[in-house]
Formats: sequence, structure tokens, C-alpha cells
Amino acid sequence: MSFHNPFAPRRPGGVSDRGTLLKGWVRQFAGFGDEVTIAVTEIDCRHSACGGAETLAMIDVTVADLRVLRFAKPMAEVLADDVRAAIEATGCSAPK
Repeated sequence: MSFHNPFAPRRPGGVSDRGTLLKGWVRQFAGFGDEVTIAVTEIDCRHSACGGAETLAMIDVTVADLRVLRFAKPMAEVLADDVRAAIEATGCSAPK
């Protein structure tokens, strides 16, 4: 049994760069501009079906409209095709 320390330092090695890349894909594929805040984070999934890390992309469109894309894998393994598929599956695109 191991304990995950939520206050431990973040993993080094480009996690920030990877997050920036994922945010860019969300903007590109969903059609959101710079006025929409997008946050990407990797968490330890507490559900046994996840198998460990989960990546979340939170899209703050308006005060009443927060959208979340979930990927059941570490941030380093999320691909552009995964982001595109999640947006299509959830209908999470910019209003036209």
C-alpha cells in the first residue's frame, strides 16, 4: 500500500509543456478563442477502472458553463486524436 502526497512537488520533465500542447489542441479542435480559460491537469484516479493517472481538461466557457474532458491516461499519453474524439463525443465545441 502506498500513500500519494498531494503536496509533493510536481513531476519534472515537460508536464507544463505537455499541458500547453493539450490546451492548444482543445482550442483548435473545439474552436475556442483566448477569452475562454482552459486548464489541464493530471490526477491520480481513485476509481479502479482508471488504472492510475487521469488527465482532465477543464474549459471555463462562462460562469455557468464549465465543461470537462476526461482521459483515462497520463497527460504524456494523451494524443491529438484523443482530444478530437473527446470533443466530438461530448459535443464540447464553441457556440456558433
